[in-house]
Amino acid sequence: MKKKFRIEYIAVIAIVAIIVGITIYSGEFPPVSVVESESMQHSNYWMPGIINTGDIVIVKSVPDPIKDVVTYVQGRSDNFSTYGEYGNVILYHDPFIGTVIHRAMFYLSWNGTTPNILGYHNQPWIIVTDKYVLIKNVGYAHKNLLVLIGSFKGEDGYITVGDHNLGSMTKNSFYYNSSLNAYIAADQNTGISPAPIPPSKVVGIAEGQIPWFGLIKLNFMRLEGQWPYYNEVPNGSYAYLFSSIAAILVLVFFPYRWAIKAVKGKIKSK
Repeated sequence: MKKKFRIEYIAVIAIVAIIVGITIYSGEFPPVSVVESESMQHSNYWMPGIINTGDIVIVKSVPDPIKDVVTYVQGRSDNFSTYGEYGNVILYHDPFIGTVIHRAMFYLSWNGTTPNILGYHNQPWIIVTDKYVLIKNVGYAHKNLLVLIGSFKGEDGYITVGDHNLGSMTKNSFYYNSSLNAYIAADQNTGISPAPIPPSKVVGIAEGQIPWFGLIKLNFMRLEGQWPYYNEVPNGSYAYLFSSIAAILVLVFFPYRWAIKAVKGKIKSK
């Protein structure tokens, strides 16, 4: 019996060790978050290295977000990118909709009525006024992003955007500004979050992911009517998920001892 279940025991121990290791690395519990919608996708097809619906994202705690979070503005200046775009993707807590996983575009603070953008030093691709911030050529669709900040005077925090939310906008959209040829896509301007995200609301940054396997949880949520975004899963995700599960089952239950004995028997017969 011990020999029979040895492989299964090793598999269980390995899984537990991985979970403990991820938790220690993350500094958060739970150390992961499942992506429920397409707001960070770059395509209707599953893409490696991008945050897709159904992915499990590993959350890394950031004790001091101002120092530890690299925004889009800072990342573009320093050529630092994650998940297919400049800067960090952060997870922040909103009291009305729960945890949101979007990219930190810039950190906004105020000197009286004058806005300060962390990392801004007159780069040619960004325009800062006391009413708006315009960032040119943003994202996989290379669109201009317009962030209206006039109503946030005195409110410090992160301005956040979903990669897909900007990339999928068209010139027929309500959020298109024709005079500036730019799109209003920030969470703080589109009703996702009412104000800039203060550091105290930042849960952590996204660092690593496990693709597809979050779909298992999401489909249980769908059975209970708690996952309205089931039609936003990128093409190919379910095929990759089922193939991965099949591969894991083969690795766990494949009769290794029989295969080894058969190979040894052939060698001896030769």
